[in-house]
Amino acid sequence: MYHRTGDRRGLLAEEMLRYFGETCFALAARCHAAGRLPAFARREAIERLQNFAALTKKANLELSGARARVVSHQIPKDFLFDRALASIEHLGEVADETTQRIDVLLSGLAGRK
Repeated sequence: MYHRTGDRRGLLAEEMLRYFGETCFALAARCHAAGRLPAFARREAIERLQNFAALTKKANLELSGARARVVSHQIPKDFLFDRALASIEHLGEVADETTQRIDVLLSGLAGRK
């Protein structure tokens, strides 16, 4: 585990680059393609995306609260880096799962042609 703030900051930056540069890009591409799905499959994709959006909103609120506690010196800033890293990793996992499920739905569409 990373123990210094600089190490945590670097690890967080790497994870954020991967998440926003790769994971979100892949998910956005699947969202666009999901528009071609039949209604029942599109409904599942929409539900998964709505759950992902709700999870993202919850993580943002939690991190905002943690940041406020760091600013007011209630908790150390290392806690915020650890919490942010855990959040971005979890969001990445859920985004990957969502992307994979949409891929399965899309492959079913391709198999029907």
